[in-house]
Amino acid sequence: MLFAGIVLCVPSMGDSLAVKKDCIVILGKDGFTKMNHPLRYIETEDTEGNPVVIITNNFKLSGEEIADIYRYRWQIELFFKWIKQHLHIKHFYGLSQQAVEMQIYIALIAYCLLKLLKLKTGYQGPLLTIQRLFKACLYEPFPCFVRELFRKPKRGSKGRRPIDHERIFQETLRQVIAGEADHLDDLTYDPVIL
Repeated sequence: MLFAGIVLCVPSMGDSLAVKKDCIVILGKDGFTKMNHPLRYIETEDTEGNPVVIITNNFKLSGEEIADIYRYRWQIELFFKWIKQHLHIKHFYGLSQQAVEMQIYIALIAYCLLKLLKLKTGYQGPLLTIQRLFKACLYEPFPCFVRELFRKPKRGSKGRRPIDHERIFQETLRQVIAGEADHLDDLTYDPVIL
């Protein structure tokens, strides 16, 4: 990283996680690599005490606020992951700040209403089932919705069957003791399929 010039450098005072250095810098050398706009160079530590260098173009926030945002970035990432998974926001219909906020508020309200519906009915399954059934029973009376929610499925899936390892071991042991184990040397033999 090349600094063409440090315009302003203010040492920080405060607690152990405070900003060590807060400078305004211009990156690059004179000529083609020098940047046109200044950046902010912040030295701080993460929560484990490792040194962290942050370069940003945000001059409105204080150095401590930027360092705190960096320290809490994983919590912010987890929050956005939760929003994508639970609120089902795939894309924004508007790009203005107000449109994005309104879409998130509407999705949060819908999520909270589904959670309340789950609590009111005492249903133990996933919210996705309630959401799908709610769409299907939107114009039906509430007792019909609850009846459908707790209805037993007409047909079931056996799903993935667990392997009975003990039975396979006992059968293989019986074959070895009886002298019927020549087929075990065959690479095409699968003891799971008997």
